[in-house]
Amino acid sequence: MALFGRKPASEEEPETPPPLVQEVGLGGQTPKKGRPTPSRKEAEDARRQRVTRTMTKKEARAESSRQNRIERAKSMSAREAVPEKALMRDYVDSRFSIGEFLLPALVVILALTFLSTTIPKIALISTVVMYAFILLVLLDCFLMWRGFKKVLAERLPKASTKGLLMYGMNRSIQIRRFRMPAPRLKRGEEY
Repeated sequence: MALFGRKPASEEEPETPPPLVQEVGLGGQTPKKGRPTPSRKEAEDARRQRVTRTMTKKEARAESSRQNRIERAKSMSAREAVPEKALMRDYVDSRFSIGEFLLPALVVILALTFLSTTIPKIALISTVVMYAFILLVLLDCFLMWRGFKKVLAERLPKASTKGLLMYGMNRSIQIRRFRMPAPRLKRGEEY
């Protein structure tokens, strides 16, 4: 037995290889063999490039619009999930309303007023028709509101009617295919 020397070859323990230490390189990946570990500055630069990548104006606009759509959808779904609003939507969608035709009728009436130079009486007639149509829409909204309050009192007795009148009026004067959220019921179906 040697005190300060090497052990004889027969007594030496076999060498175990050192444990593998993985070095984290650029992008959170291990660097390839033969490449030194990146410096802190290089690693931070690589991280910044991943976080703040440069985009063209078109890509930035598309990304911004996508983010806005996602945020709008989240906020709208949270707002529209209220049971009173869902009942109002179904009530409006299941009935026929004159308000659906308000916007197309106003476009036609506006086009007719341009003919006032050639046919002078058409401006007067189209103006009277426009006001009559608006009064019909208001009457229809009044009847819709009266009917809805009865339904709301039956189904959700403790629910508040705050904001539902304008919500229902806005929905009833929108063209059916452009309503958001889309109608779940067809005209005449039970709500």
